[in-house]
Amino acid sequence: MATQTPITFSNRQGLRLFGILHTPSNGSQPDLAVLLLSPGVKMRVGPQGLYRQMTDAFLQVGLSVFRFDFHGLGDSEGALPEEQLRDVYNRIESGRYVEDAVDAMNWLERTHGFRRFVVAGLCGGAVTGLLTGERDSRVEGLLGIGMTPVLSAPPTEASRHMTAGQLQAQQGRYLKRLASPQAWLRLLTLRADLHLIQRLAALWVRRILGLRSTTPAAAPPGNDNANPLVPNAFFAMLSKRRPLLLVYGGTDRLQWELEEKLLTRYRDRLAALPRTYDIHVIASANHVLTLREWQREMLEVSTTWLRSHFVPALASPRAASASIRSTARGL
Repeated sequence: MATQTPITFSNRQGLRLFGILHTPSNGSQPDLAVLLLSPGVKMRVGPQGLYRQMTDAFLQVGLSVFRFDFHGLGDSEGALPEEQLRDVYNRIESGRYVEDAVDAMNWLERTHGFRRFVVAGLCGGAVTGLLTGERDSRVEGLLGIGMTPVLSAPPTEASRHMTAGQLQAQQGRYLKRLASPQAWLRLLTLRADLHLIQRLAALWVRRILGLRSTTPAAAPPGNDNANPLVPNAFFAMLSKRRPLLLVYGGTDRLQWELEEKLLTRYRDRLAALPRTYDIHVIASANHVLTLREWQREMLEVSTTWLRSHFVPALASPRAASASIRSTARGL
């Protein structure tokens, strides 16, 4: 029977962090643990209790799981100085909690003998895991759900950084608004997103004129909201042959951000590195995988990946040889 133990440990700033260590009764990898990293400003349970479900599934695989609150979140000590939520997100995307993750691994190694880790998390938790993996050789794999490769931007600037894939997805919604008096009122009173409408209009003109509709080349680094820390961290994990599984919802804009601002932009450099990453897109799912069927698919794909790469003794021949196939267009 699995056990769970409440844990309090101090980070390098002297702040007490709170977490829970889950240990399976039949753990097949006593020196390996999954480190679940808090998403954004959510605490260790995740949205809709997602991290609890992930914990239960990973315990069934035979892996120990440690989920904890970063400083300033949940039950842990500390405070966040930012006044705007987007500024908090930007700090997280820039590595605010990497040291907390490293301190957690130090504590787990010192007290429980774990020397290898799979870092996992949703959104900002996935970015924290990626940046931690670049820095710490004990990270042997990354499971990222809805990992953001961009920095948070003010709402007024969101349309300026939309990818071509996002624009294509917006066309149908805005065409329906042509019959809405409220939409025309917003346009006439300058309350609509004029920059977005301008970009959509350009696409419609090209279609009307019969011009070929292609995805434009990705803008060079520094010209948009791409997170400058993500590419090097991603390349570092690949160069070390660390397996990565990235899971996205089919309606999550971040899958297009990843495609156009990382995979397309750095296609040549990626081609020279080992292909140790897999991408799985859950059709129709949103960013936080709200519905049970979306969560079940993520858990099935994730546990198959974990068995294949980290628990070969427990993997069935079918599971061990299964490949994670992307259902995303162009991913």
